Amino acid sequence: MAGGPFIYTKVDSLEGKPKVFGGECAGLVQWHTKVGKADTWREGIKVKGNASQISKGTAVATFVDGRYPNLPHGNHAALYLSQDGTGIWVMDQWSTKPAISKRKMLFKGLNADGSYKDPSNNGDALSVIMHE
Repeated sequence: MAGGPFIYTKVDSLEGKPKVFGGECAGLVQWHTKVGKADTWREGIKVKGNASQISKGTAVATFVDGRYPNLPHGNHAALYLSQDGTGIWVMDQWSTKPAISKRKMLFKGLNADGSYKDPSNNGDALSVIMHE
């Protein structure tokens, strides 16, 4: 199945709403877009620096070697809102977050080994979700 990006145009309406689809981060983008199961996700363009190519409400996530790791911790999926010189605004949820809400994922850079520092909270780590 080829495709993407996957966009939820009413993303602003989600602020403060109850969590969906089990409350996990991937559940939010799966519930509101046709992105499908996380094991089908492939890495598209990096979010940082590509604001003109990414629509508000686009499903984004962290990737390792082009694939979504789908681990209990250390990866993230969200809906893109905007970006500036210090980070990326997303609409997201996770199991211990009280409700769906927006937040800024600051740019935190890389570790010495080339992996992303704190990828679940690092704007540098986000890419657009695509399918092969």
